[in-house]
Amino acid sequence: MTRTTTGTGLVTREPRGEGTGRTLVLERWGTAAPAEIAAAGYERVLVEEPVRAGADLDEDLRLLRFLRGCTSHTLRLDWVLGGLPLVGPRDLHHLVPPARGVGDAVGCVAAWRDAYRYGAYYYRVGPGFVTVKDVRPGGESVHLTIDGESADQFRAIAGATSPADLDEAATEALADAVEFGLALRGADTVLVLPFRMRHWPVPYVAA
Repeated sequence: MTRTTTGTGLVTREPRGEGTGRTLVLERWGTAAPAEIAAAGYERVLVEEPVRAGADLDEDLRLLRFLRGCTSHTLRLDWVLGGLPLVGPRDLHHLVPPARGVGDAVGCVAAWRDAYRYGAYYYRVGPGFVTVKDVRPGGESVHLTIDGESADQFRAIAGATSPADLDEAATEALADAVEFGLALRGADTVLVLPFRMRHWPVPYVAA
C-alpha cells in the first residue's frame, strides 16, 4: 500500500483492491473540509490521532460540523473518540460514529454506534423550501416543512460557522431553531444539527 504526502501536508492512501475507494489519511480532524474531500474523489477518511472532546463547547460543535459534513457526503470515516462531548446523546447519534472510544469515551461510543442509523435526522433543500425529518430514537418523530423567508433563514444558519455570520433576521431565527432542537449555539459557533441529505436514497452503514 502506497502512502503519498501532498503539498498540503495531507497523506493519501492508495486503495488496496478493486472497489475499496480512495482513502485520505489525516493526522488530525478538521485539517480538510468534508466537501473538499468528497470533491477530490475520496470515499474514506482515516483520522490518525484520537479526537479529544469535552474541553470546550465551541470545539465540540466544530467537531460535530465536521461529522455532519462527512455524513452528508457519505464519507466512510474511521476515527477514535477520547473524552465526552459537551452535548446530549441525541445531538450526536445521527452523525457518523467513532470506530472506537478510549478512556471514559468507551461507553459513549458503544451507545452511539448502537443508536446510529443513516438518515435519522436530516434536511433537504427544494426551490423555496426546506424539509426536515427527525426520527432519532428517544423522542417524537418530526417531519417539518420550512418555506418562504424562514427557509432562507434556515439555509443561512446552516451555512454559518459563527453567530457573527448572521443578519438580524437569521439571528432571531437561530434562537427559535435552538429552542426547537434544530441547532446548537456556543460562544463563537453555531451549528444546525441535521445534516443535508445529498445522496438520497443511497443506503449507508458506518464502517
